[in-house]
Amino acid sequence: MSMTINLNAEGYVNFMRCLTNFKDVCNDVDIKNGFIRQRSNNLACSFEINLAPVIRDAALPIINLKKKLDLLKIFMGQPVNIEIHDDLGADSYFIVSDDLSSLKFIFPTLEFIENKYMGEDELYQVYNLSEEDLILHDELSNTVTDRIRIISENFNADSIQVKFQENTATICARTQSNDLYANFKSEIALNASFEPSFMNISTIPFKIDHDTSVHFKMYKENGRDISVNVTSTKLGDIEIKMFSRSAIMAETVE
Repeated sequence: MSMTINLNAEGYVNFMRCLTNFKDVCNDVDIKNGFIRQRSNNLACSFEINLAPVIRDAALPIINLKKKLDLLKIFMGQPVNIEIHDDLGADSYFIVSDDLSSLKFIFPTLEFIENKYMGEDELYQVYNLSEEDLILHDELSNTVTDRIRIISENFNADSIQVKFQENTATICARTQSNDLYANFKSEIALNASFEPSFMNISTIPFKIDHDTSVHFKMYKENGRDISVNVTSTKLGDIEIKMFSRSAIMAETVE
């Protein structure tokens, strides 16, 4: 299939902002049918990004993403055309251009893509969610997520903690040496009562670039001390969902 996507300057900026979210957590991005569904390099998170409002049902595999982003940024601030020819087998390619310049990218072969595309069925088999198992649903403002990003980077922490105490939860973080502690949000209502316990949750879902508040949900797997953590937000018209798992561990009382 061949197609041409015409993006105004704002649309291309949002597309680039979305791709930039992956530069430190994924080596590659494999867009199919307008979606990104894949795991992070460290397997801590899975992503589901609906890019259809921007690029329709396009297929765009991009390897060595961090390096390619530097090239794609040359078109920022301009209306951009993306011309895709994905029906030519090994010769498939896409061209990004504005009124002055163009870049041509040959599609990589599938075996060279490290962050493999996941189908919708595959993703939701891995993260089998039921509203009956929902234990927490909270809305985190951009102020809170900005603080998580800044403080976790300063703490050199790749995870934050969610602590349960009876019917409420607290989101917090500490340094490995325990000399610094941050409390991001407290008194979050739970749907059930818990003994003192905590979960370590990847910071990736809270550090991404986004425009709207983040809806944060936690589900408890039936019969297991495991939480499934889901965040959802938007960047422009692009819907972003992220999934992870955490062990629910008893809090040690000193």
